[in-house]
Amino acid sequence: MIKCVSFDFDGTLVDSNDIKRDTFFEIALPWDASGEVVKEVFERWPAANRYEKTRKIAEGLINRKLLPKEASVSSWGARLANDYTISCENSITKCGERPGASQALKGLSEMGLLLFVNSGTPTGPLQRLLELRKWSHFFHAAYGAEGLKAENLKSIAMESGATQLEIVHVGDQSDDWLGAKEFGCHFVAMVAACTVSTVKESPLLIEDLRDLPALIERLSREVS
Repeated sequence: MIKCVSFDFDGTLVDSNDIKRDTFFEIALPWDASGEVVKEVFERWPAANRYEKTRKIAEGLINRKLLPKEASVSSWGARLANDYTISCENSITKCGERPGASQALKGLSEMGLLLFVNSGTPTGPLQRLLELRKWSHFFHAAYGAEGLKAENLKSIAMESGATQLEIVHVGDQSDDWLGAKEFGCHFVAMVAACTVSTVKESPLLIEDLRDLPALIERLSREVS
C-alpha cells in the first residue's frame, strides 16, 4: 500500500513557476532595463539554482559596466540573491494554489499518509513559505534544492521506512518525473490547464489535486 506522498512545490502545489522566473528580471531591472543580462543567464545556465543565477547576473552586469566600479561578483551576487528570496517570498505567499491543493493535503493527512515536500527551492525559504501559507502542519518534512529529486526521495524513504513502491511523487516538471523514475517510485503528473507542463505523457495525470486521494487509494490496492 502507499505510505508516503512527496510533492514538488512550485507549479504543483502553488501557481508560482512564472513568478520565480519573472523575479530575476525584476531584481535586475534598475541596472538591466532591457533584460538582456538575465535572458543570457537563462539561455546559458537554464538549470542553475537561484544563487548560481544571481551570481552570473552580477557577473554579466559587471562585465557590461552597469554596476559601480568597486562592485564585486560575490557581494552583488549575494545582494541579488537576497532580493530574489524576499521578493519571491512575498509573491508566492499570496499567489493562487493549484486546483484542490489544500483539500488534497487535508484529505491525504486524514488518510494517515506521511506527506513530504521535495522541491527545487532551497530548504530554508521552502520551510518559510510552507509556514506563511499555513501548510507546515500537513508535512512530515521538507526537502529542498540541496539534494536532487531522486536523492530527496531516498531520504524520504529512509526517514519514513517506506519502500519505493510505497511512495508516490507528484510534480509538474521533467526533473520530477526523472527523479521518481531514477528512485523507482510511482509518479503522478500535475497537468492543470493553467500550467505549461512537460510531463503530459506520464501515464498518471491529474488536473485537480482533489482527485489525488482516490488515485492514491487505487494505487494502494494495486500494489498490495
